[in-house]
Formats: sequence, structure tokens, C-alpha cells
Amino acid sequence: MVKKYIIMLLIIFLCISFSFSTYTQENKINEIIEKYKTGIFHIGQLIRSVENSDIEWLGTAFLLDDTCTYATAKHIFKNANKENLIIRFRLPDDNTIVVTLPIRILYEDFKSDLAFLKIDCVNNQPCKSKINYSFNIPSDYIKGSLTGETVLVIGHPILSMIKDDIDIPVVRKGIISSTEITWGGQPMILLDLFGVPGFSGSPVILESTGEVIGIIYGPGPTERSFGFEWATPITQEDYLSAIDASSASVEENNNK
Repeated sequence: MVKKYIIMLLIIFLCISFSFSTYTQENKINEIIEKYKTGIFHIGQLIRSVENSDIEWLGTAFLLDDTCTYATAKHIFKNANKENLIIRFRLPDDNTIVVTLPIRILYEDFKSDLAFLKIDCVNNQPCKSKINYSFNIPSDYIKGSLTGETVLVIGHPILSMIKDDIDIPVVRKGIISSTEITWGGQPMILLDLFGVPGFSGSPVILESTGEVIGIIYGPGPTERSFGFEWATPITQEDYLSAIDASSASVEENNNK
């Protein structure tokens, strides 16, 4: 009889422990995602008229460092006026406040669909962004080991049924279907995830590590009805190339 009670108590204890562990894990995941969202930004261009200046939304960008360097997809600027680019986001400590700032293209990769952006000044001071989340990029791209990994994609979709501007990042989840496919001679990441307009430039985040291993390209050679999405791989080398190219350009201008 005593043994029966002991077993029952043990079962109850294990159930409570499992429920608490599950609840704690879910809370932790939610906290991580909310943190990621603060590093996601809306990219657009100003469409000027005599009376006002409307915004045409182009896609999504994400923060890379605390000096306001961002990454996105190069193709979103194909038909844009690069002199009128803006970035918009909600303040992490007060998401009722929406901030819109001018931004410039720092560097465009000539081979792949990668672009890097920069905010130079805010209120006449060099831009600093320590309260927003800065994403980590892996030092190398090991494509064979990524197939089957779960990823998160966070961005600003175009929702045709909602007329107002949406500046709240949306989270999606999928898996890496393949990293063995190339397109135009460049490596690509194929995701088991529907493509959605507005997500171009969004980070592809490895759920296991939080690293950004790719940037959403778009439907590309597949149709959206197939249920796949493409992404361009990104590494630290790409980021450093952007910084180096920008530094070289500044030095060249100073020497003129």
C-alpha cells in the first residue's frame, strides 16, 4: 500500500515537473522571439508629391551592429529611388512610438542578392543602436550540415486586406529543404516555407543557435503555390566586405 502511494506521488511529481518545464521553455522561446523582433526593420522609399510624401514599402532589413549597419536583399532596390530610402520601426521600450529615418545603401554585392544599409546620424549625432537586437552571422557557411534544420523568418509582409501600414514584425517557421542547389552560379538555400511579398530581405534564423544564415530572396525560379521560399546565404565575410568597401570609399573621397 505504501509502495502504491509512493508511485502515485512520483507520477504526480513528474507531471508537475514536466508541465513546469514545458511552460518555462515556451516562455523562454517567446522572450527570444520578442528580442529578435527589435532587430527587424521596415524598408521603403518616399514617394513625394506637392501635398505630402507617401511611403512605398520595399521589404525588410535587420540590424547587424550597434553602429546602425543593416542587411537586406539587393533586389528590393531595383526600381527604387535610392536617394529617398527610409527605414521605420517601433521603439523597443515603447512600441506605441514609430520612428522613420533616412537610410543609405552602404554596399551592394555584385554577385549575390545581398545589400547593406547604414544610418549615419540621428539628431545630428552618430547613430547608435544598443537597445535594438543585433543579429549574429556565422563565420562560415557549412551548407551540408544545415539541411533539415528548423529556421525562423521574421519580416514585414504586405497584407492586402489591411490598408494601414503594418510596422509589427511577423514571425514564421519552416525547415531548410536543401542547400545543394545553385542558381546563376551562386549557392542558394531552399526553405520549406511559403513565399510572401514583403519578406524580401528578412533574416533566416537558425532556431538552434540564433545565427542568421541567409536572407530571403523571394520565389525565384519556383512559384509561390509550390510552398517553397529561397534565401541567399550570408556570412561574416560578406559583412566585412561591406565595411571594407565603405571604408575604402570614404578614404578615397577624403583624398580628393
